[in-house]
Amino acid sequence: MSDTGVAGLALGSGSGWLERMFGFTCESMISAEVVTAAGEVVRASQTENPDLFWGLRGGGGNFGVVTEFEFRLHPVGPILTAGLLLWPRAQAGEVIRFYRDYIASAPQEVGGAVAFLTAPPAPFVPPELQGQPVVGVIYCYVGPLDDGEEHARALRAFGSPAVDMIGPMPYSALQGMLDPGFPHGVREYFKVDWLRSLPDESIDTLVAVAEELPAPFGQLILCPLGGAVSRSATADIALSVVDTPWLYFCLSMWMDPVEDERNIAWTRRLAASMRDIGVGTTVANFVAEDEAGRLRASYGEKKYARLVELKRRWDPDNLFRLNQNINPA
Repeated sequence: MSDTGVAGLALGSGSGWLERMFGFTCESMISAEVVTAAGEVVRASQTENPDLFWGLRGGGGNFGVVTEFEFRLHPVGPILTAGLLLWPRAQAGEVIRFYRDYIASAPQEVGGAVAFLTAPPAPFVPPELQGQPVVGVIYCYVGPLDDGEEHARALRAFGSPAVDMIGPMPYSALQGMLDPGFPHGVREYFKVDWLRSLPDESIDTLVAVAEELPAPFGQLILCPLGGAVSRSATADIALSVVDTPWLYFCLSMWMDPVEDERNIAWTRRLAASMRDIGVGTTVANFVAEDEAGRLRASYGEKKYARLVELKRRWDPDNLFRLNQNINPA
């Protein structure tokens, strides 16, 4: 989404279209200025308060208010070959299988995802698909435009997509492409997990459960990993990155509070259906409020113990607790 805040993204590390090329956001952090619970202003980097710097890269907003970031920059664009392909939902199984096999041999410059979506009522969508369930591929190539076109060719040729919006565009345009699916005021409940594999039978299960999605705003996104993510120096950051080929996002979103129970139940059912191939943990930013035990598991015992000690030093009274909280007690 184009309105994602950089602070939460960097501190808890979210997921984005460039991660196969450059890794998670927190890995590019060089330093941070922090206002602590005691009201002090300190700097954290490899040479200044290195333990705090380690904790900031994946530990979320538990240790203070970050008022300044310094990041390592990466050359991107400014124009990329990127965009969106859509097929009718009836083709979901075959599209996901094709994308799974395609991305397995794609270079790390290729980013994106395959997703269950609802087609927006937009001019670029054929009238018969507007408001209907579809399967989509988000595509992004970090490199020369001609190379991006070449690597997109197989995707564009598969199964006659009903919508083909791949072409030269600014990265910001790609980042905002899914914004209409996340309206302000939407209610949400999510489950996220690393996936060790994506076999045919699990794809069949995903397709079947996705058909029961209660609300049109809901999305189920399968993000390919590998590349720079597989090379993450996890000892240097609080974030625990699991070396798996996939990360899934089950995002149930709806507007009417009356539908809370129904949507939450569907999301939990989807997560349960993926348990056999899931790792059971995720990055801290995607641990839901009712998953306190999962937050500890997401770091592992050794890292979590280190984070608790950091919390005791920098925020012993747990002032910064409205987050995926690491309790100093």
